[in-house]
Formats: sequence, C-alpha cells, structure tokens
Amino acid sequence: MLRRSLFLLALLVALPAAAREAPYLTAQDLDLVAILPPPIAAGSDADRAQQDVVLRAQRTASPERIAQAGRDVDESLDTMFGAVLGKPLPAASLPATARLFERIGETEEVVVSGTKKAFQKLRPYLSNSEIKPLVRPSTSGSYPSGHTTHVTVAAIVLGEIVPEKRDVIWQRAGDYAWSRVIGGMHYPNDLDGGRLAGTAIAVAIRNRPEFKSDFEAARKELRGFLGLAP
Repeated sequence: MLRRSLFLLALLVALPAAAREAPYLTAQDLDLVAILPPPIAAGSDADRAQQDVVLRAQRTASPERIAQAGRDVDESLDTMFGAVLGKPLPAASLPATARLFERIGETEEVVVSGTKKAFQKLRPYLSNSEIKPLVRPSTSGSYPSGHTTHVTVAAIVLGEIVPEKRDVIWQRAGDYAWSRVIGGMHYPNDLDGGRLAGTAIAVAIRNRPEFKSDFEAARKELRGFLGLAP
C-alpha cells in the first residue's frame, strides 16, 4: 500500500513537467553569450548610474504602478497583452494560441537561464540595500532580463498575428519590461539585453517548421477569437 502511494505521488509530481511544451530551440542552438554585449561592469560609474535609475523609478512609482509591477511578474499571454487586445485571453478557450506562446516561454527559459549564469550579474536589490524587492523576488542572474526577453519574443510574434495592434503591443511590452525596474529586479541595461535576446530568439525560431505550424494554427484561432478578418 505504501509503495503504491509513493508511486502515485511520484506520478503526480511528474505530470506538470511532462505536460510542459517543448522549446523551439535550446542554448546549443542559440548561444546568447556569444552575441550579446556584456552587462555594465559592477562597481563602475555606469553601474552606479543604473542603480540611481532604479531607485528613482521606485521612489516615483505610484502605489497603483507598484501593484501593476506585482501583477506583471506573471508571464502569461493574458497578463502581458490581454488588456491591449481588448479582451481576456483564457488559455482554455485558445488552445492553439496557448501552445504557441507556452513554447515561446519555454524557449526563453532554456536559452536565457545559462546566459544569466555566464554573465553573473547581481540583481539591483541584491547589490544595493536602498533598492527594495517590491515584487516577488528572483535570485537568478540579472542580465539579460528574462521577462523582457520573453515579452519581446511574444510582442514580435503577436504583432505578426495582429498587425492592427502592433503599436499598442509594443507600448505594452515596454511598460511590462519597466515593471521589472520598478520591482527592483532589473537595471535598464538588463532590459536592453533582454530586447536583444528576444529579437535574436524570434529570428532564430521563425523558419523552424514546428514554429511555423504552431504559428499558423494560433493566427487563425486568435484572429477569429478577436473578431478580426482571417
């Protein structure tokens, strides 16, 4: 009986991992360390200037903007772009769209995680005690920003699906990334690295057959859901 219970527990733990979508590429396919500029050096004048920007962003942010930064920790498509597309984007109602953007998220994760380890940049709130973690804290490397990388890839892809909304998609992507500065999780330089990383990922995946197949299914589904012409 105990053995059976342990087996069932192990199965339940394994299910979420098994259900995760496969990335479109890995760090072996795209070496960001080889193409990104290095982060601003710790302890330099430029680094202190970056810390001042983060402190100013925190001190001038309204309670409402800080609350938004807390919500923007979530990396779902709905959190990133539902408001600017005019309606919620429930994954259950958009399976093809959810699949596409979940795989984009998995791609960002596997490509960026090793890059952060290689650059070993401390996050702002870990570098300066005046900077506070105003959102759920992360302890991985600060450069490049994973949230910014993710939202950049998503904005490029979503802008191709809904070009009518490309301007507001990019405005929202910038605002979403800035939440990481307000939260004390990233420097502006980390956001710059994330935008470069996200663009590189978007270029690298666009001609992959599995991405093109997922993209076409999502494009048809999402445009229909939003009431837009095919």
